[in-house]
Amino acid sequence: MNKLFRPYLTFLLMGTLLTFSACKDDDDPGPDEEQEVITAVTISLTPTGKGQNAEATISTLSGTPVQNAPLTLRPGTEYTAVVTMSDESKNPVADMTAEIRNERDEHLLVYTFTPDAGSNATVNVAVTDTDQNNRPLGLESTVTTGAGTGNGKLKVVLKHQPGGLKTGTNTTAGETDVDVSFNVIVGN
Repeated sequence: MNKLFRPYLTFLLMGTLLTFSACKDDDDPGPDEEQEVITAVTISLTPTGKGQNAEATISTLSGTPVQNAPLTLRPGTEYTAVVTMSDESKNPVADMTAEIRNERDEHLLVYTFTPDAGSNATVNVAVTDTDQNNRPLGLESTVTTGAGTGNGKLKVVLKHQPGGLKTGTNTTAGETDVDVSFNVIVGN
């Protein structure tokens, strides 16, 4: 009888072990990475020599990106650029730039200029600010236009790269907090 009872005892102990291991609370969420709410992006450019300042804002508060004016630049000119971001859904409007700067080791702004068909315009962006690990941030940069004229779009993407995703060279890793394209005119 003792030998007959052993297999049942073994199954009972295994069932108890599986029940206790299955009851472990694996659903305990870790700390949430709160994504920024950004509804407006402004780029302000100041020429390093002669010329007019340029500024444009894109608002996405209505759900559709709306640019207040084209970004009008002169050919063959270098500009100091500053990007600011805000949450217009708050009253008063919340400046999100300081939060991005405080979390600069988790953020990266990526710039891409695409000329319109038939346009000879070129716009190059060189990021000048960095995080505490000397990796690019992108709230401050140097924008240089080539000698050609025409129209195009300057795409600005803010990547949120927490938890070691930010390498400074990987522009696709992480969540996208902002993705807007400014209408640009390069002309005399």
